[in-house]
Amino acid sequence: MMQQFIDRRSELEALERAFEGDKAELIVIYGRRRVGKTALILKAVEGFHHLYFLADERSENENLSEFRKKVAGFLGDDLIARSNLGWLELFQLLAERGDGVVVIDELPYLVEANPAFPSLLQKAWDLHLQNSKIKLVLVGSSIGMMERLLGHKSPLYGRRTMQLDVTPLKYWHVPEFLPAYSPETWMMVYGVADGIPLYLNQFDGNSSFWENVERLFLRKESPLYTEAEFLLRQEFREPARYFSILKAIAFGKTKFGDIVNFTGFDRGTVSRYLDNLARIRVIRKVYSAFEPETRRNRRYEFADNYFRFWFRFVYSNRERIERELYGDVLGSVRRDFDHYMGPVFEKAALDFLWRKFAFERGGRWWRKGEEIDFVGLKGETAYFFEVKWGTLSHREALGVLKRLEEKAKNVKTGVEKRRFGIVARSVEGREEFEEEGFIIFELGDLFIGAQR
Repeated sequence: MMQQFIDRRSELEALERAFEGDKAELIVIYGRRRVGKTALILKAVEGFHHLYFLADERSENENLSEFRKKVAGFLGDDLIARSNLGWLELFQLLAERGDGVVVIDELPYLVEANPAFPSLLQKAWDLHLQNSKIKLVLVGSSIGMMERLLGHKSPLYGRRTMQLDVTPLKYWHVPEFLPAYSPETWMMVYGVADGIPLYLNQFDGNSSFWENVERLFLRKESPLYTEAEFLLRQEFREPARYFSILKAIAFGKTKFGDIVNFTGFDRGTVSRYLDNLARIRVIRKVYSAFEPETRRNRRYEFADNYFRFWFRFVYSNRERIERELYGDVLGSVRRDFDHYMGPVFEKAALDFLWRKFAFERGGRWWRKGEEIDFVGLKGETAYFFEVKWGTLSHREALGVLKRLEEKAKNVKTGVEKRRFGIVARSVEGREEFEEEGFIIFELGDLFIGAQR
């Protein structure tokens, strides 16, 4: 299946500006595996003289030998490939004789093989590269390790000239991968694959959504069946407790105390593991908007829909999948999928609303058992929205809006003017509600003009 390169315009522009400049650059690019970092840098270096080196799990000496060959090709000197030059000597040669972009991809493998490698890079930069014509690009998938390389305790601290945190694509990019699907199906695809280009490229637009789900996720040979486990093992040596915590969140246990009760782990363990999961962007900490950011007001949710789907439907059905009860598993997923899609659609709707209105502040609100899906502040007006992954009759929509108006009285936004709205798959009598001053968005609106 042909791979596509979608969006990343701002990242490409930033990299190209840096590559075109006269001064040396130390650029750090990181993000979770499969998010498209390598595709981004390979696209960015097109048209520039460059060296691309992909580190791997081989020994340091084997990686060093491969790097010598790359430097030899970059500098046009075959003798370098047959030499015994070390890392520092190679960087010195690049600084003295090179002009262009030098990419080291999967840097964490080199650091694992030699924990002193960041110090070696710092020495190479300080002594040679910073006054050269080399644009050094360091790329890594281990978010924890890459962020440590940027931290104040790292030898490289303060030396980077640019950093790019490559995040998943947004929901509105899904149609570019699967143009024949409908808006409802685009949102469902986003609900299982998030905006991970590698996963989206594996969907077959000539097959139905459910055929793709079974083929990609719910069979023993499926390419995404063991993906989540692989990714977590790349970050954590003993992921079993992380799995239990993520399963709790997948089944709606989003409060700290509920996660503790679900897992049976002590509070200190849960707190530490949640911090680690948030650090690598599997989950995120969310606070009630317009309320104090206290621990009592904190909730935990998946930052990535692939992990959300995997822990809700794949991990909990592992035994049935191993027994090849594929039809039964698919039936279970289909029965529960509309309920599962609620938070997915809410996540997409919030992205849509932020772009649509450019709010100054906003987010979900909750207090004392009451919740509002989104409250946003812009100028002297507060906006209140409920998000529903469903088709609302006129009567249902009216009830949602009336209840929303009541709940909004408890939100302290600091402004008097208020507007109310709904984001749903469809709303019966939309025009009538809009004539009364309500704001109504339907599923199709989220994709109209979204690519920009």
